[in-house]
Amino acid sequence: MTVSVCGTLDEILHPASADFRSLPDLIGGLMDRLADRAPLRGGALWLQDMGTLVLAQDQAGGRLCWTADGDPNDAAADPEAVVVPITYADTPVGEMRLVLDHAPDGVAPEAPILHDVARQCGYLAKRYEVRRWAERRFGRPLMMVGMSRALRELDAFLEQAAHSALPVLLSGEFGTEKAPFAAAIHGCGPRRDGPFVQVNGADPAGTPADWFARAAGGTLFLSGVDEMTPALQGQIVQHMPSQLGQWLDAPGGWTHSANGAGNGAANGIGGTRVIASTTADLRRLAEEGRFSRPLLAELDFLCATVPPLRDRPADIEPLVLAALERHGGRADETRTDELIALCKAHSWPENLFELERVIARLAVMTGGRPIRHGDVRRHAPWMVGGAMPAEPESAVHPNGHPNGHLVGHPEAAPLSPPAPAPADHWVHCALTREQAALARLHGGLRKALVFLGERFADPITLDALSRQAHVSPSHLSYLFRTELQTSFKGLLGRIRIHKAREILAADRRLPITEVAMNVGYGDLSHFEKSFRRIVGQSPREYRRNLPGTAARG
Repeated sequence: MTVSVCGTLDEILHPASADFRSLPDLIGGLMDRLADRAPLRGGALWLQDMGTLVLAQDQAGGRLCWTADGDPNDAAADPEAVVVPITYADTPVGEMRLVLDHAPDGVAPEAPILHDVARQCGYLAKRYEVRRWAERRFGRPLMMVGMSRALRELDAFLEQAAHSALPVLLSGEFGTEKAPFAAAIHGCGPRRDGPFVQVNGADPAGTPADWFARAAGGTLFLSGVDEMTPALQGQIVQHMPSQLGQWLDAPGGWTHSANGAGNGAANGIGGTRVIASTTADLRRLAEEGRFSRPLLAELDFLCATVPPLRDRPADIEPLVLAALERHGGRADETRTDELIALCKAHSWPENLFELERVIARLAVMTGGRPIRHGDVRRHAPWMVGGAMPAEPESAVHPNGHPNGHLVGHPEAAPLSPPAPAPADHWVHCALTREQAALARLHGGLRKALVFLGERFADPITLDALSRQAHVSPSHLSYLFRTELQTSFKGLLGRIRIHKAREILAADRRLPITEVAMNVGYGDLSHFEKSFRRIVGQSPREYRRNLPGTAARG
């Protein structure tokens, strides 16, 4: 009898992940599903500091119950029991003793799946340990939720990386769990009792010298390192003991520890470990001269990517349930299949940040009753029937308010008849770099507008623009729609037509074809249709109606 390890492991883990509330619930659900999939006659699972889960057969086909304490040897004394250790970072944390039925031909089933399940139990035990530690340390029960393959790969990375002193570089789109994962790396390692200092790269307070001094003996987390100025990047790199011998007089001296990680102290715990996060491709930025190549060289040792929610459909349900619980909703009473289906179909351009806001809104606005399709349509309408529409430029958010707010939402403004979106205002900001208006925008959107104002005549795609803005294409599209009430293509078209009007006024003899080419239109017909749609008349009519002597086009 052969067991398909990968397929069966997903089938066991994914349904069990909804039992996230406590480690006993989660492990119990996991073992219950293992008993459904594997030919078990009995057994037990013991985890350190938690007790023993006993699997005993009864007339109903099986029974699972936790005991306050116990020894798996007592619960599974069968001499044929398969003993599978549960470890984390090579340290025993528990054990499974399972009695397997033989196949009809007398052959015992293969056991690799049991070792995989035991490995996941070790990871889960560590997650809940970190959750308790984070609640004491930060006042927040930080924990990665879900058991998708992508998240299990992060568990494996964490197991290896936490005990090293090497720098860690975490990549991921806006809204992914980079900060909780950085805290978990710190909390799982030997520096967990030392300081954890987080610096906001977009608006850092203090100096690199201060940061490293405060984080001595612990971890310095550079959140959004790609947003830091070149000057700060240069200062940071000079305060890091070089792993590569780029300099010999870094503050704090140099010690080469037994595991090959320079950490600035002979005991292997001193010095400062650096973890950095980024939403941009630092290698590409360095190649373009927009990120410090020496700093990237020192950070690029242990690297991991926190995947977006659209690549983790198996994690959506437990994340939704966890968010409901955090915001006062009893998940057992408010969760519905309709809600989960809509959440799994949505692309979540802002990832966990967006999911948290939406679920909190639904939990509050439905008053603790089951959340139905109509509730989502009313309070998060862009999730119903696909993504929010990107056109037309003057469209408001689907909830009817030009700023995307909802009645009853903490950020809500009174609903009134929507006014046309000020697209021409953003055209002006893009072309003039009006600092007061641009400063209020998301950093990625601000970079996108400046780039459009400078390069409007180039053949710009959303993918190319997203690379300039250092955000994902889906998130950049979301920012255009929610902050500017227009689409990327819609705003680019308005910028081009605005420049065309300036050219028509400045040189009244320039052929219309050249005007079109000068502002980025290779197709004259497309240019003329766009001009008429935005201006209300053709380019020739517009020029004829300009004050002064009309010129032939």
